[in-house]
Amino acid sequence: MNMVIWNPAWETGITLIDQQHQALLAQFEALLVAIHENHPEDRIQPLLQFLADYVDTHFSMEEGLMQVVGYPGLAGHQAIHDRMRARVGQLLEAAKDNPATLTEEVIDFLTDWLLRHINEEDRRMAQHLQHAEGAWMRDEPGVVP
Repeated sequence: MNMVIWNPAWETGITLIDQQHQALLAQFEALLVAIHENHPEDRIQPLLQFLADYVDTHFSMEEGLMQVVGYPGLAGHQAIHDRMRARVGQLLEAAKDNPATLTEEVIDFLTDWLLRHINEEDRRMAQHLQHAEGAWMRDEPGVVP
């Protein structure tokens, strides 16, 4: 049962970023399935741990790419990432007491991330990356320099 399906309109055109975004969506899907099956508490803690690891690797990779190509929106995008990192940390800390109570907050956070951040901020960043000069982008899409 698919509750959330990857929307090709969310694609940035940068293979590695799109693959990571799809991995995030798969975790969100697993949470929604657990909710549908009435056991969200089984997925909250693993999802939050995934998010804690994900924000470190994914955001660092995106920020590295933006820095390499001189993306003019780097500071603003990085500030958004910092707020998202902090929010994941808050959710992870709150989950230690009662993870089941966080289900709605986690859904809201991930929905905003998928629908707004990826669709707006990441697409804007990706357009700049795609137009930036650099053999790494032309020769091997999705490979971090």
